[in-house]
Amino acid sequence: MDSWLIWLIITALLILVELLTSFIATFCLAVGALLAMVASLLGGGLEWQLGALVLGTVLAFIFFAPFIRRLQSRRGKSDDRGVSNMDALRGRVAEVVEAIPSDGGCGRVRVDGDRWQARSVDGCAFSVGDKVRVVGYDSIILDVETNF
Repeated sequence: MDSWLIWLIITALLILVELLTSFIATFCLAVGALLAMVASLLGGGLEWQLGALVLGTVLAFIFFAPFIRRLQSRRGKSDDRGVSNMDALRGRVAEVVEAIPSDGGCGRVRVDGDRWQARSVDGCAFSVGDKVRVVGYDSIILDVETNF
């Protein structure tokens, strides 16, 4: 099997891994493997192919990785992957659907159609229909306050 074909298969596999994982390093390695394939097609020996692999990978990390990170952050898919689950509720505005007492007892709020147990963290009582901001949680009980 010709070495350029091996580099092409490696490139294709790395791109497949990149598409499945969105891990920028595999894309950079794929660029390096593609350059190694070009070196092989131009008649370069193994040392030229490996040099092209290293050079292509380093250049991809320098030039393509920041560009890809910017694109991912615009789509909301940055490396930190954002917040999810309960942490995504922090800062959200909720509507009180069951009164929340000021003594630390629980009432209920609605966030995006879901009802959650909630308690006041600033010592204020809330009536049905009041708007509150989620500031934290303890297990499945949301901590809410009025400052927003």
